[in-house]
Amino acid sequence: MSYAVAFLVALVATLAAGAATFVIQKRFPFDQRRRSHDVGSVVFLQFGVVFAVLLAFVFSGAWSEYNDAAQATTLEAGALHGAAMLAAALPPQDAQRFLRAELDYVEAVVDVEWPAMERLRDEDLATDGKLRAAIAGLAALRGLDADGRDARNMIQTLLTDAHARREMRIYEARNGIPIVLWIVLIAMAAALTLSVSFSAMENAAVALLVASAFALGVAGIMIVARLLDYPYEGALLQPPTDFLVLRGKLAALLASAVPPP
Repeated sequence: MSYAVAFLVALVATLAAGAATFVIQKRFPFDQRRRSHDVGSVVFLQFGVVFAVLLAFVFSGAWSEYNDAAQATTLEAGALHGAAMLAAALPPQDAQRFLRAELDYVEAVVDVEWPAMERLRDEDLATDGKLRAAIAGLAALRGLDADGRDARNMIQTLLTDAHARREMRIYEARNGIPIVLWIVLIAMAAALTLSVSFSAMENAAVALLVASAFALGVAGIMIVARLLDYPYEGALLQPPTDFLVLRGKLAALLASAVPPP
C-alpha cells in the first residue's frame, strides 16, 4: 500500500462516516435517538473494548513482525560479512573463489530477490541457489592447514546462521495478517462508527464532526498496521541497505584477495 492509497482510504472512511451521520441526523429525529441512547451507549462501550483489544493485538503483531524482518536482514548481512572477513585469510585462490560466490549471492539479493519479495512476497530460488553453492564450495575446500580448517569451520557456522536468517526474512515476506481478521476489524469499525453516528447529539454539525474524527482515528491505526503488515512492500518497505553496504565491503575484500603476480 502506497501513501497515496493510504490517504485515499482514510479520506473515504472519513467522508463515509460524515455522510452516514448527515443522513441519520435527517432521518432520525433527536428524540428517537435519545430514547435508544441508554442501551446503545452500554453496547457501544462493551463492543468498543472488544474492538480495541483486537486492534491492539493486530497492530502489535504487525509491528513485531516488521521489526523481526529488519533484524533478520541485519543479522543475515552481518553473518555474511563475518564469513567474508574470515575467508579473506584463506589461501588467495580459495579466498577469491569464496568471496566471488558470496558477492554473487549478495548482488542477486539486491537486484533480483528484493524486487521479487516486493512484487510476489516470495523468494527467488536462483538467489537461494547461489548461497547454497557458496556453502557447498566452502565445504569442498581441500589441502588446508590446521588454521585454514578452523577458519573454514567458523565460516560454515556463519553461513549456516546467514541461511537461517534468510529463511526468517522470506517467512516475514510471505506471511501477514489473515484476510479474515481484516474483514472482522473493518466490520467492527464500521459498526462502531455507525453507533457514533446514531449518538444522541442534538447539534448536527457536532455529531458529524465527532463521527468523522472517530472514523479517521480508527482508519488511521488500521492503515498503519496494514503498512507494517508486509515489511518488504508498500510505503514502509524494508530497504536492502545492509546488503548494499555489504556489497561494497565484499568488493573491497575481493580486490585485496587477488594473488600476487
